[in-house]
Amino acid sequence: MQHRLIVMWAPPRSLSTAFVRVIAARGDFIILHEPLCDLSACGEYKHPQKDNSPQTLNSSMEIFNYVQALRAHSAVFIKDTCEFDYRHVLTGTRYLREAQHVFMLRNPAKVINSHYHINPGLKCNEVGYQNLAELYDVVKAESIHPPLFVDADDMINNPECAISNFCSDANLQHLPSALQWQNGHLDVWERTQHWHLDAANSTSIAPIERHYSTRVDNHQILNEFYLENMPYYEYLKREREAVLNKNPGDLR
Repeated sequence: MQHRLIVMWAPPRSLSTAFVRVIAARGDFIILHEPLCDLSACGEYKHPQKDNSPQTLNSSMEIFNYVQALRAHSAVFIKDTCEFDYRHVLTGTRYLREAQHVFMLRNPAKVINSHYHINPGLKCNEVGYQNLAELYDVVKAESIHPPLFVDADDMINNPECAISNFCSDANLQHLPSALQWQNGHLDVWERTQHWHLDAANSTSIAPIERHYSTRVDNHQILNEFYLENMPYYEYLKREREAVLNKNPGDLR
């Protein structure tokens, strides 16, 4: 028997790690955090193991086979960020075909402002929306499950409603208790801890006020990144609206 596989795709700095905290608090998924991103950035992905050294995987096929093995025992949730293009390793795989894929959306201005604050060497392609949109088209064509969406602003403004709606769409039991957790880093994101300080310090999903001195509205290059990424974001927003319009009783 193969258990569920849910894969979330997101631009960096889209609040996707806050979503991971909810999934972790459920306790019914094995979590892999950014395996393809780590593979692309470092040449390997290390998955922490309880009471053992981490499982080191050195290729996309090793990752996919490892996930299949995990699914024999448990449901698996994976989050990956799209500063890289993964289509060449995903096309034609069971991983692409069998997973329930979820796309996280957040306004590119918020994504870019936050990303640049942590990574002043940010490049336009690393914002991630072109990769996200092109991957969405592949998922839509090849996956056996219709893609789902989570909007970051909806999640922050009304976590109970957003997570409940996601669970309904993904055919999961909604567990309100998963909206609260103990603060602290999760071992699954050890390599990139400095990117996830807000998620580590949190005990629930809640707005955090941030005032960045360098933003898309006062920095020419960041504004160009914003203009370049915005059409892909708007395309995905339209796709999300089309999904919602198929369910007119859904008030999201």
